Amino acid sequence: MFARILFLLVLAIVGSCSGDLPSSAVSDSQAERDFGILRPSTSIVALVKDRDLRPPDLSAPDPLQQLQRELAKSDPNGAFAGITYDLTRGNNLAVDWLVQTPNRWGRRADDLTWFEIGCKDCEADISLPACSTDADCRGGTCTAIWQRTPGLQTAARKVCLGHSDALPLRIHDLVASARQSVDIVELQPAPNGRFTAALRAAVAELAFSRRKVEVRVLIGQFPPKGVDATAFLNELVESARNIPGSRVTLSVSAMRACTVLESCNSFSWNHGKLIVVDGREAIVGGHNLWTEDYLTDNPVHDLSMQVRGPAATSASRFADRLWSYVCSNLDYKDSISLASFSAGQSEIGQRCPTALATRRAAAGTGGVETMGIGRLGAGITDDFANQSELARDLMFAAARKTIRVSQQDLGFRLGRSDTLFPENALDEMIDLMERGGDVYVVLSNPGSIGNGGSPYHNDVPLRAVAKRLKDKVQKRIDMADPRSRYTIRTGPDPVNALLCSRFHLAPFRFGPDDSWPGGKTISNHAKLWMVDDRIFYIGSDNMYPVNLQEFGYIVDDRKAANTLIESYWNPLWQWSSRAAVSGEGVQECIFREIIK
Repeated sequence: MFARILFLLVLAIVGSCSGDLPSSAVSDSQAERDFGILRPSTSIVALVKDRDLRPPDLSAPDPLQQLQRELAKSDPNGAFAGITYDLTRGNNLAVDWLVQTPNRWGRRADDLTWFEIGCKDCEADISLPACSTDADCRGGTCTAIWQRTPGLQTAARKVCLGHSDALPLRIHDLVASARQSVDIVELQPAPNGRFTAALRAAVAELAFSRRKVEVRVLIGQFPPKGVDATAFLNELVESARNIPGSRVTLSVSAMRACTVLESCNSFSWNHGKLIVVDGREAIVGGHNLWTEDYLTDNPVHDLSMQVRGPAATSASRFADRLWSYVCSNLDYKDSISLASFSAGQSEIGQRCPTALATRRAAAGTGGVETMGIGRLGAGITDDFANQSELARDLMFAAARKTIRVSQQDLGFRLGRSDTLFPENALDEMIDLMERGGDVYVVLSNPGSIGNGGSPYHNDVPLRAVAKRLKDKVQKRIDMADPRSRYTIRTGPDPVNALLCSRFHLAPFRFGPDDSWPGGKTISNHAKLWMVDDRIFYIGSDNMYPVNLQEFGYIVDDRKAANTLIESYWNPLWQWSSRAAVSGEGVQECIFREIIK
């Protein structure tokens, strides 16, 4: 409960204090035209108009290359090319590239197997029950995992996995495969429980392998408490510290770019979630490495992806930029800390790691075109480097059939007297609906809170989202014909007619139940958008406006898009649409309930 109160206090401070609004929150009527001047606070809507940015033509070849050219116009000196926007080819997606937890579509809420931390008969490091077969696991799966002591030729041990416990194993296997480098970028709090166990075991295996591997862990921290970088480093090296012949080096940083109380006119810290190995393979998306929220009861639903090829280097290059900021400000800012360890070292030091993206992986042999896309928020640079939102809005403007969105929220209100929305993105959605297209949006449920205390809802009810959209459409009608508001209407309300038929809005469901046993609401933490069932984004960047550092991937690949639709979107909409408040087949459309 204390963690929840602390988190809400932080968000209240972020929302209520003065400071620059996030780029995506400024509407056309609010935008100032400082043509030729690009700042972190430059609004997306002004940037698109002033720089004459054009959406890609999806009927023409290579829309991501078109997008790359338009994004470059927001970066006239090329300072952020390869950092916040980086188009690569030759990437490969394995059969299991889509990482969704829990992947239990259609199950009842009381039918998810999970295991308590500290359970009886558990393997102590991973806190999962030992087993011989699936029959020992009460609905879970019996799976072989890493050895207790790395390097010993002992029989593989087996443990029971609950609904999402395969994720720490996946992370362990990726990290343990490193030959040169590991990049881990996450949000406060530091990885814990089974995730820490997986990382600790992987680091020990790297130490035993005697490969020379640089491991960097960067954790975005928000006030007031932050992260103890030294304590987490000690957890990671606990099993590797005394392994003979080890050549592993580890660095852990806790960082915050700024707050209005420190060095900029905003609030900004890292919110990205990525794990990169050797610049050749990466897991990127929405997953925080928090055991209580993801691996036990009432789990948060989330989405990430795993890619092999040069796109992994894009992620590591983004991490390089964050580390450059850390190392440049280490002696000047109390909001940045660093702890380092090298094999044979008796005490924790404070050595800045080297850049890793220079160790470029060989060109990929796959056929998946991928754009690494990010934002630097505030405090890291005085220039505009928020290409993530810009790319999203340009792609929304390119849509001709559908926009599909799965998010925690579209609005941000916690601690504010008003509500912030991604104004330009909403306008692009309305443009599509006016062209005859459809918009599908699935959001987290009101009051969603993880077991660790973090909120997964921004105090913005579906009614508030609907009202903002309705006001926007009504404003367009009034501007087109100022006298229309005084005209006696004889037919259907055109605003309701458009939104009730074309805007499909629903709270998240994964099966027949509206909540978890005991009444806790179901949380959605995915950050997905998709255009015309073809081009999609998976990453850390929420659509609701906040000014943080973010990273994700935009993918243009029809096979991958089909996989995403079949294995994620279709079951998501099948179950969520049963609670839809607008769209085709909804009798009591929420837009009709809202009085202008």
